[in-house]
Amino acid sequence: MTHVRISDALLAVALDPTEDLDTALDRYYAPGYVHRSEGRELDRAAFRQMVVAIRGQIRGGTVTVLDEVVDGDRYAERHRYRITMNDGTTAQKEVVVFGRFAPDGRFAELGETGVDIEENPSSGGPRLPDPDPATIPPEVSTFLSALPPDPQVRMLTHSTGTVKPFIQFARTLFTALELPERTRELVVLTTAEYTGCTFVTAQHVPMARAAGISDETLRLIRERRLTDPSLTAYDSLVMRLTAEIAQRPTVRDELFAEAREHLSEREIVEVIQVVGYYWTFGRVSTVLRVPVTRVYGEETVTKLDAETA
Repeated sequence: MTHVRISDALLAVALDPTEDLDTALDRYYAPGYVHRSEGRELDRAAFRQMVVAIRGQIRGGTVTVLDEVVDGDRYAERHRYRITMNDGTTAQKEVVVFGRFAPDGRFAELGETGVDIEENPSSGGPRLPDPDPATIPPEVSTFLSALPPDPQVRMLTHSTGTVKPFIQFARTLFTALELPERTRELVVLTTAEYTGCTFVTAQHVPMARAAGISDETLRLIRERRLTDPSLTAYDSLVMRLTAEIAQRPTVRDELFAEAREHLSEREIVEVIQVVGYYWTFGRVSTVLRVPVTRVYGEETVTKLDAETA
């Protein structure tokens, strides 16, 4: 049996509706549906009234699935939604859902609770000023002059002794890996997702598309649906291995054994190195609140020649 998903229901019913409300409700919610939220219990009619009110207050929104589990008729999920109100303001919330399916696969009951997410945590601007050009050694200035104007590089330049080798290592990740280009981009974008780094995501989505990663796969990374049945066994393994490396000090034995089936010993080490590089790159961006730009492409990175890179 195919079960409905709360993310699809939210989009169809309220955030991005393409059909009338009653049709959408009938698609996802059983006739006797019960909704519980923040201590209130609503029957299906009262739930419909709530949705009508929400539709009247918002222009639309998006939803990102963070975790999702189905066990028989039981359902658990965690998601984050972002809505735009009619007055143009926006809001985000992270929500945890527990529920039960009706025999036909629609929702019989759901209970939810959530927490508001600060909309613009980096709105105060970068936490460090740009470095004083007078403090940058000439050889470093020459090296940096070959790069596009980039706030991330300027932030890295506070450490004049490491900025050049750090950026040079990025070139190595584009020119000296056994990992295929497409696999590298799966690793980079999964790392960006699990470190919350929109800067890396903005830079690498165009590269990922150029490497042959579909928009559907990009969406599954954003929604953290790394075991989705539409993924190949190889893609799922690479993404799950990356996510575990990014989040934990080690990986489970069964996941490592699966990696040995799909990746060479060299490729396993290279995955760890790519995760480590972009984890560090991402933390510079998120901790120091570097503005998001999109100034790089693979050609820019690989054109750093031996004299400047």
